[in-house]
Amino acid sequence: MLRLGLADLHKELNAKFFEFAGWEMPMRYTNSLEEAMSVRTSCGIFDVSHMGRFIIEGTDASNFLQRATSNNVDVEIGRSKYTLTLNERGGIRDDNVAFRLSDNKYIFVVNAANRIKILSWFDELRKKWDMNVRIDDVTLETFMFAIQGPRAREIFHNITGTQLKIKKFNITTVNWRGEELIVSRTGYTGEDGYEVIMRDRELASDLFRSLVGAGAKPCGLVARDILRLEAGLVLYGNDIDEDTNPIEAGLEFAVDLEKDFVGKGAITEAINRGVERVRVGIMSSTRSAPRRGEGVYMGEERIGIVTSGTFSPTIERGIGMAYIKKEYAEIGKELTVGEERKLKVRVEKMPFYDEKIYGWRRVTSTSQERHD
Repeated sequence: MLRLGLADLHKELNAKFFEFAGWEMPMRYTNSLEEAMSVRTSCGIFDVSHMGRFIIEGTDASNFLQRATSNNVDVEIGRSKYTLTLNERGGIRDDNVAFRLSDNKYIFVVNAANRIKILSWFDELRKKWDMNVRIDDVTLETFMFAIQGPRAREIFHNITGTQLKIKKFNITTVNWRGEELIVSRTGYTGEDGYEVIMRDRELASDLFRSLVGAGAKPCGLVARDILRLEAGLVLYGNDIDEDTNPIEAGLEFAVDLEKDFVGKGAITEAINRGVERVRVGIMSSTRSAPRRGEGVYMGEERIGIVTSGTFSPTIERGIGMAYIKKEYAEIGKELTVGEERKLKVRVEKMPFYDEKIYGWRRVTSTSQERHD
């Protein structure tokens, strides 16, 4: 099992650990619901150094990623793009973010469970296409933190002595104590904030401690899973995999059919013939949540399966994602979940929570709002 470079610091902060994607990861520090709400109301910090990080560079770097992934990553320097690595059948090998650092250099972020698989696949494609591109896995020699929440930028600016003006989904560099930090205005929580990549272990520890000391609450992966589900974001291995195509997953926005890429033929065919099932959001009227693997029913007919589920502390409801037959995917459609318990749910638009649209608004009668 791989161990985070700052594992001792996390133990000092009372982290409870569990195994995730081959890594020993903080599951929680205090209470996962409290951690999730700290991100919604103030600021939380996650050590996400388990995420794979490749440096892809060379005169063919852009062309390589254009062919190897589904979205148009030939963007301006300083921009990022969410994209998918597909197999020839159009199934999703991984979902990724490509950050363009220069004309011929990208940072490419992959899911921890797929790091070796994608590294091997890219190396195979590089040789097959005979491209001038080098792919370096820098995961184990770098650190990655996510600072998220309405106070995240303020706290980060105060600690680093910078006032970053970058737009969302953009990337820049910050010099802090002599090291160049790579900072992107991205995240996996539905909140604003930054993700930071750096190399020096001692400085990484100092930065994490400083951010916690300034008000960023340490958060574990359970809180991260709650937040990403509230935001309607997929988790690889749960909501998408190599047997899922982007059309049924609702990820068409990450597919650019104006270019050639691995799996394009299968995706075009799926669009032309249509898909039988689609990913939807489901919500209960109580705190009871759908559970991964449970069946979804319309009356006595099994029409799908739950892929993710949790209690949402933000909207105080049980929420989840499921793949169901397309004809039942209408917003507001009432269904049941579970062979035995028959939990009543309805199909809901995702995200369940969106800070830009809703602010911090609970759907109960005793609602509260955060006004920025």
